[in-house]
Formats: sequence, C-alpha cells, structure tokens
Amino acid sequence: MAIDILVTTDRLNSDPLARDFMTYVQAKAGLLDLDESALYYDFPTYSDYETVTYKPDALLVTRAHGIIAFRFVTEEQAVRMAQHERLNVDESLGQFCSLLIGRLLKSRTLRANRSELAFRVTPVILCNSPRAAGYFAEAECEVIASFDAFDTLLADLAGADLSPLLLAEARSVLEGAKALTRANRRTVEDPETQPVAAALAQLEAEIANFDQKQRRAALVTIKGPQRIRGLAGSGKTVILAMKAAHLHMTRPDDQILVTFFTRSLRSSIKNLITKFYRHYKEIDPDWERIHIRHGWGGSKTNGTYADACRRAGTVPRTFASARAHAPAHMDPFHFACTDLLDRTPIEPFYDHILIDEGQDFPEGFYALCYELARGEGDGKNIVWAYDELQNILNVTMRSPEQLFGMANGAPRISLARASQNLPPGATNDTVLSKCYRNQREVLVTAHALGFGIYSDIVQLLESPDHWQDVGYAVSTPDFEVGKPIEIVRPEENSPVSLERDHVPPLIQHFVAGNMVEETDWVVSNIREFLEGGLQPEDILIVALDDRYLRDYFKLLSAALSRAGVATNNIHADPYSEPPFTMPGKVTMSTVYRAKGNEAAVVFAIGVDALFLRSRSDRNKLFAAFTRTKAWLRVSGYSVAARAIAAEIDKAISNFPALRFPMPDLAEINLIQRDLSERAIKASRLRAEYLARLKEAGLTEEDVPDQTSEDGK
Repeated sequence: MAIDILVTTDRLNSDPLARDFMTYVQAKAGLLDLDESALYYDFPTYSDYETVTYKPDALLVTRAHGIIAFRFVTEEQAVRMAQHERLNVDESLGQFCSLLIGRLLKSRTLRANRSELAFRVTPVILCNSPRAAGYFAEAECEVIASFDAFDTLLADLAGADLSPLLLAEARSVLEGAKALTRANRRTVEDPETQPVAAALAQLEAEIANFDQKQRRAALVTIKGPQRIRGLAGSGKTVILAMKAAHLHMTRPDDQILVTFFTRSLRSSIKNLITKFYRHYKEIDPDWERIHIRHGWGGSKTNGTYADACRRAGTVPRTFASARAHAPAHMDPFHFACTDLLDRTPIEPFYDHILIDEGQDFPEGFYALCYELARGEGDGKNIVWAYDELQNILNVTMRSPEQLFGMANGAPRISLARASQNLPPGATNDTVLSKCYRNQREVLVTAHALGFGIYSDIVQLLESPDHWQDVGYAVSTPDFEVGKPIEIVRPEENSPVSLERDHVPPLIQHFVAGNMVEETDWVVSNIREFLEGGLQPEDILIVALDDRYLRDYFKLLSAALSRAGVATNNIHADPYSEPPFTMPGKVTMSTVYRAKGNEAAVVFAIGVDALFLRSRSDRNKLFAAFTRTKAWLRVSGYSVAARAIAAEIDKAISNFPALRFPMPDLAEINLIQRDLSERAIKASRLRAEYLARLKEAGLTEEDVPDQTSEDGK
C-alpha cells in the first residue's frame, strides 16, 4: 500500500513548504521506505491540563521509522522570528509529542513496557534555510534544513519495523477510532461457558476501526457542502459525530448543529461526540456551541425547526396542526418548514450544519437548513448523510438541486461546482461501500427481502454501477430484461465476521400459530442469549405490526419480567426522547424509532402484518434486519410469515449471491443513484482497475486512493 495522505484542512493552501514536502514524500515514498505509511496534515490536536491546545503541521506514521511530528518554518518566517518565538516553536512541538506519547501509552498493544512505547516519537523542525541550525540552535527537537536532510534523518531512524497490527493500532488511536471502544469493557469471565459473549467481544473489537474512505470523510474538513452516502452500518453517524467533535476542537467559537430524524438517536449521537472530543481534549464539549437537535422538536422540546421558530418570534406548529393545514398529499413537516420560511425571514445561526438520516427529511427541511447556515451558496458548510437503501417513508432519492432548490435558474448548492477548490485527495461526495455493522449473511438477506428478490421484486437499484457503489460485485453486468442476474457480496466489503464454533446460527425464523406462541419463542431465545453471556441491553425487539404493537409489548414485558428480565419500552412516552439503550434492559421499539440504532441481537417480530407488494413495508423489513451487529431472529404467524420465512431460506441458500431474472425496470420502483455521467464513468473505471489488481494478488488497501468519488 502506498503512503496515505490526509489533508484535514485547507490551511495547506497558505503553507507552501508543507505542500512541497508532501509532493516530495509522495513522489519518493517507495525509495524512502514509506509504503504503508500515513501522513496527516494539520492533525491531530491535543490539549494539556490547562486546556492549551497543541498541534503539529504534519504527522508521519511509518512502519520503519515510528512517528515523526513536523513543524514547517520557512526561511522568511525564521528571519522574522525573535529568539523567544523560535523557542516557542520548539517547546510547542515537544509538548505535543509528550501529549501524544501519553495517549499512545494507554494502548497495551503499543507499549514495550510499562513506561515506554514499542517505537520512537520524533519531533522535527523543518526550516528550508542553510542557517536553520543557527536559528534553532537551542531547540531540543531535531532540526533539518532540506529534503535531503530529511532522507538522512529517515535513515538514522530506520529499524522500528512496526507490525501491521501495531501500525493499525497507532492509527486507530490517532484518528479517534479507539473512542468507539465499548464504554464499559465487556467482561467475559469464562469464554467456554459464555461463547456468545466471547464472540461478541471479539466482534466489537473488530468494528472499532476506520477504513480509508471513513477516515477522509471524518477527518478532512472542507468548506462548502458535502454528501456522505452508504448502507446501514457503514459508519455515517459515527463520521458525523467525529466531524462535529473535530470541528469543535479546531473552531471552538463556531456554532455547530447536528440534526437527525429519529428521536431516540439523540443520546447515542451525544455520547459519540463526547467520546471523540474527550479522546483529544479530555474535557466535555461546550454544548452551547454544539446543538444536537431532533429535526422537528416540539412546543416544549428543542429541535431544528422549533428552535428556528422561537428565534424568529413565532410558535412552532405541532404535527397535528401541520397535518391539518397542509395541502392534500403534502408531507406535514415539509409544510411546517415552508410555512415558516414563507411567513418570516430566517437569520443564519450556524457555521456548520450536519444532517443525519437525510433520506427521511423533506425538501422544506433542507431549505430551512440552507437559511440557517451562514455563508452564501456553495460557501455554506452543510453536510448531509443518508442511507439510500433505508427509506421507510418511501421518499425518492433526491439530488442536491432538488433538496436545496434553485435560485435565478441555477442550483443554490452544487456538489460539482463546489468541488473545484477542495484540499488534495478530498471529496465532497463520499460513497461508503463497506458495511461494519451487519454480518455479510444478514446484509445479503436484508437486501433480498428489502427488494423482494425471491418473490415479486418491488424495487431495485438502477444499474450495475449502483450495486458496486453499495459494495457488491456484479457477475452479470448486462442488465437485459429476462436475463439471469448474479450479484455477489465480497468478503472485503463486509469485513467483520462471527464465524466461530459454539455460537448460535446468525439467522433463524419462526412461524407461530398465534401471538402468544410467538412471544413465548422470543422469550425463550432471549433467555438462551443471556445464558450465553450477553446482557439484556444487547437485545432489541423491533415490532413490525403497528396495529398490535401494544399487545406484543404487553405480553413480552410480562413474560420477560417473570423470567427476571427488565424491558425498556421506548414508546411508553411518545413525547419524550428516552435513551434507546438502558443498562440491564431489553429494548422494545418500532422500526421507526429503531432506525439509526443497533444491537447485538435483533428480534423482528410481527412480520405477518407486512404487505409484501409494498415498497414501504419491504423497506421496514430491511431497516429492521440491518439493526443487528450479529444475530437476527424473525417471527410472525399466518401465511405472510411463511412467505417471509421462505424468502429468507432462499436468500441463505444463494448466499453470498443475489440471483434473479432481470425485471423490466419501467414496471418497478427504482432507487435513484443521483450520480453524474462523469462520476459513473470514474466509478466504473476504478472498479475495473481494482478487479485487475485483485487478479494480480493485491487488495484495495494496496492502492492509493487519490481520486475522489465525484470523478475528480
């Protein structure tokens, strides 16, 4: 794998020495033994006990030389500096390295002994002047005056020989992925008697990592709009949380909005932001500067829409009011937002707006966010993330032009237009193809049921390129009507696995004779998982039968109570935003509240209530199935439940492929891809290139990702 360069801010534009250094390192990476290395610009930032922040200009993480932190000083800057300023440069870089070493020592993997790392951390001042040594004569850091001197320094530092495990662990600490580690480490006292807990503990350790696309989306701060797309479990919410924390660290005076559709997401988003921020600063974020808001809010609760109404001096509409006054067939939330915009001017309030679950918001909400964001046009810092295959409310996928509207015959926001001034290697349209939440078997089954692959297909991706976007390999790229099609999910795009002995099957289904029999089966399975070492909070029950929701939850609560298991019914108070997960309690939810959340075990119950010819109901199945990190249990009764069980069996028998005769796309719903022809061509060429590399025995990680997904 070539050197991975991440430019996290656009400060590089005004840092010519850093630009020259990066060009040099990238060109000579192979000769300098820097393959498999990572070079970060303007990252990371750490603070000391007095909350003073320290950050290098660049940080090089290399297998052969350990970690090198750089401060770049041009000859002109060195001449202008007073002696105390030069000493400050040295002391600041040295303090950063001390803070960095302290964080790295927290990882057992990276320690040689109790107080020393298994590799060196070297601070280096690079001053492009023949008098550099004189300017920084009193510096404790290494001082070099040229790129040739850098080559010599690398030769002197050679010999670290970090293993792939150590290199990955170091990057995980630097990038904040370690903040994803379970808050209360899962205790497995006896793996032999608790095989389920042992398997889950190993799985959670694997999940807490970032791939290259996630790194760029989370760490690289760009000016203007940005879109992040991917499957459920590809890390969109995590990326937004990390981006919010990173923005707050580097721009502490900026106002940041993180907004979402599912009420129960609030606590998990807040926890993620807190973890990431504390990883670097060791204090809590300033919640006066970061607002975590439900999209709508209420008369007594905060929300993006409700807050905007109050700031504008008007009373926010309730759902009942919006529904009563909205024209026929208009989404009530769309009406509420457009009504506010029509009635009163909205003053910009936020420097950055991050939108999660973007697929579920109407255009009116995007128009409101456009007005709330400071700046003009493509200068507005709006990031929206959406799952193009998890659209419960049956909203068609929309382009930025549709979302934000037009002004004077031109799009108010254009990703293509805004992409002209991005940092090197950055993109403002990221497609995440790897899925870290779901087991491969579960994901392929979820797609099969969500599309209706083994029944009457009710929706489909529109092209082979779109299948590749979401991480599939297309074996039969000619999508001719009636032709047998095979789509395969490769292992590398679903990299976490529970394949081990003595654990329950990943997927099971049950067709009951009645509701009581069904709930008895669910309770029996829950008891088995608990006996295997799981905790009640590892388990989520998703009821897909809205009509008999209360009956299901009443029966389950009583039966689990008799078994000594408490429950967390998040629908007990429909007007609150309760934590989705509570220690010691099994969560019970509808699919609407479950969206954006996850659990180790998911029970999708009441599937017989779904109409399998309905795109919306198929989407509910997909959303419910993809809440699980590990095990999936599906139940219901009557003919409909047997039909779903048969589809699951067919999906499992064809795994890891989806096989179906190509339908006439004009007769079914299409999930639109919304990519330009240029981007489609770039994606196709890259897929072909990676396929050839694979034939040569290489992997995607061996390829430098220097082209952005928008085809730059």
